[in-house]
Amino acid sequence: MANKNNQPLAIAQQTNLSELAGCEECDAIYRKVDLALGERAYCTCCGAELYRRSRSFSSLLALVITALIIFVIANSFPIVIVELQGNTSQTTLIGAAWTMFHIDRALVGVLILITTFIVPLIELLLLSYVLAYISLWKRRPPYLIPALRALFLFRTWGMVEVFLIGVLVTLVKLVGMVTVIPGVALWAFTLLSVLLVYIASLKIKDLWNEVDRSLG
Repeated sequence: MANKNNQPLAIAQQTNLSELAGCEECDAIYRKVDLALGERAYCTCCGAELYRRSRSFSSLLALVITALIIFVIANSFPIVIVELQGNTSQTTLIGAAWTMFHIDRALVGVLILITTFIVPLIELLLLSYVLAYISLWKRRPPYLIPALRALFLFRTWGMVEVFLIGVLVTLVKLVGMVTVIPGVALWAFTLLSVLLVYIASLKIKDLWNEVDRSLG
């Protein structure tokens, strides 16, 4: 992957604000340069990443739609099937959250729903909305600014990978006591976690830059 170092912008230079990039670490201001696919621009003062040239919006849209399909599968099938003395028990993510309400752990149930269901779903839907408008209809979405601001806010609350780690730790502890059969949803959550981590690697400012470049 190629890298490029930008040179700080001189105070006397006049330029368009859309052509500038600011370093989030040291606040240095740079004039943007064209990057090839996969290249990144770095601050010459502190070495922090300024911006990058991401994949095309069509590729990102396909990735997000794939994540949405896997999300539906992960929430439609049992996470695990537990067998103990001939008795079988299984549950989905929604069922696990609902169980928390029945055992007077409503706060835990709410947190499970928000961090592993509501927030990831909203994030994927917002990304689909923005990417579909730009890649399919070649125009700026009507509510682009609120959508990207909501994306920036919700990303801190998406914790599918944390939920997956918690499930795996619990399963390891149960293996010696009961028969544990991984369900379809467990594999779906594993794949979904990988996709969400990759999608989250695309910074909101990079998405802004790609919007400007594609529709500019």
